[in-house]
Amino acid sequence: MKITAQIQGGLGNQLFQYATGKALSIRLKGQLLVDIDWFNHYWIDVTPREFLLPFLNIQLQMIQVSPPILPPKSWQRIAQKILPINPYVLKDRPYRFNSALNQFKPFTNQDIYLMGYWQSFRYFDSIRKELINEIRPINQLSPIYKIYLEKIQGCLSAMIHIRRGDYVNLPVATKAHGFLGLEYYQNGMRLLLESDVHTHFFVFSDDLDWAKANLPYQEKITYIETTDEKTAPIQELFLMTQCQRHLIANSSLSWWSAWLSISQNPLVIAPKRWTNDIDKEWDDLLLPQWQRI
Repeated sequence: MKITAQIQGGLGNQLFQYATGKALSIRLKGQLLVDIDWFNHYWIDVTPREFLLPFLNIQLQMIQVSPPILPPKSWQRIAQKILPINPYVLKDRPYRFNSALNQFKPFTNQDIYLMGYWQSFRYFDSIRKELINEIRPINQLSPIYKIYLEKIQGCLSAMIHIRRGDYVNLPVATKAHGFLGLEYYQNGMRLLLESDVHTHFFVFSDDLDWAKANLPYQEKITYIETTDEKTAPIQELFLMTQCQRHLIANSSLSWWSAWLSISQNPLVIAPKRWTNDIDKEWDDLLLPQWQRI
């Protein structure tokens, strides 16, 4: 049995897709493949991304499915449950956990194709220890990132992730997600300092100029200057996981920094709303112990 996970988007989304595929392959004792054809195309109103999973401590078998598999229609979703249709195509429901993925049993030798983002910790929480060992740089950190790591490990560290970039400049992303705003970060930083006045902030952002001009408590901040390396997102994600506290953005990369935290009892502050959709619930995405503001 082959289980293929369609990989798309930035590093954080790639991790959701890989982790879900890996958990399913372990449960069903199947061979995990990743379909990377998405990265061969230009997508309108989508931020260009690099395929970064090979730079992590994981073993990958990559394929390129072309032409791409299409989402199953309603009759196909029914038929593949009662007939050995190959592959069995499963599409996620955005930000909503589908328990069927953790329970269903395909026909013998029926391959599975996972399509979508699978943004819920419930798909792969059972293999968290394995993922912590895998989702780390395969190579040593660059010298500048090693210096940042020493500072993070030498104090009561709190990462702050600020995503502006496409959330500010790309209309589609602005409409769907949007920038959280200065007040969110002001309140989050205040709460972290109230819990311990010795907290030191490490700011990760695609707009450090904005952060330097607007964030409070400047004397308690170290700014992580991004390098031009292709693996910069991986190295910065690793640095974020090494922090003891987390003030995250509505970003999948930010989410992973908190979920992979090495702290035994991490304090995580997350936004109450992950997108601009006021009707959505976020219990399948945000962990119950995370503080939402």
